[in-house]
Amino acid sequence: MQQCSLAEQVQLLKAQLEQIDKKLQSEPLPIVALEDLKNAVDHLRSTLWALMTDDTPDAVTSKLITFRLVRAAEICRQVQLDIDASEIGINSPQLPKLRDALRLTMERVERLYKSGM
Repeated sequence: MQQCSLAEQVQLLKAQLEQIDKKLQSEPLPIVALEDLKNAVDHLRSTLWALMTDDTPDAVTSKLITFRLVRAAEICRQVQLDIDASEIGINSPQLPKLRDALRLTMERVERLYKSGM
């Protein structure tokens, strides 16, 4: 099978996104699948926006990191609301993974604050 060029892949992706958009009107997806799709599209959109507005790799990386931090804060606020609404409970299967990720992230954030960097 022949490799597609990036331009060809972009055209294929655009066509697939248009098909998905039409199908979503009549074939609902579970919210988890919609959230996964939204996150993937958001990430791609942010990368494209960063590439289109800056021409240096460092500026693109900086914008992506800023977007990632904003998105992480938004996700944390949503998790807080979900816990307050009892939509997430102690028996939620992904809670231990989240707890570990938050603990490790907080350790690193605290280390940054202590170092003054």
